Amino acid sequence: MPNQKNVHQLAQITKALAESKAIILTEYAGLTVAEQNILRTEAEKTDSSFIVTKNNLLRLALKEKSPELANAMDSFLNGPTAVLFGSDAVSAAKILSKFAEDHEKLKIKTGVMDDKVITVADISTLSQLPSYEQLLGQLMAQLQAPAQALVRQLNAPMQRLVYGLEALKNKLS
Repeated sequence: MPNQKNVHQLAQITKALAESKAIILTEYAGLTVAEQNILRTEAEKTDSSFIVTKNNLLRLALKEKSPELANAMDSFLNGPTAVLFGSDAVSAAKILSKFAEDHEKLKIKTGVMDDKVITVADISTLSQLPSYEQLLGQLMAQLQAPAQALVRQLNAPMQRLVYGLEALKNKLS
């Protein structure tokens, strides 16, 4: 009979797997509890969660979601494993990559995005992409550019008239 703690954690992992856009597996050996809490706090800012889990529980949750995915991830489920369940793949990759730069003991193993296994290189590439908010800002700037150009063109004759009158005033005085 499985103990209640494992049943609860399996349910928590299964729910997080279902709700996450991306998951990233890490090896956390050597990180202090305080450092792990810092990482959890950073993750919570982007609606993500960082959970230390047993490999067997994660394996069971992956099998429940997709047996093929569980088989692909099996080689990475050894040693101490912690998982970042991200609501957004880019922000999750940014959080872990930045934290791994500052803390050598955190090692990124692999990840899953859209039910496909991604490599450490893919995670590094994702971490360099602009965030969702930055992309929206760039899109809005591109959408506003034609309207701003039109306003400048419509104002140009009036500005030239004002500059011409001012130049004439200065010349006469």
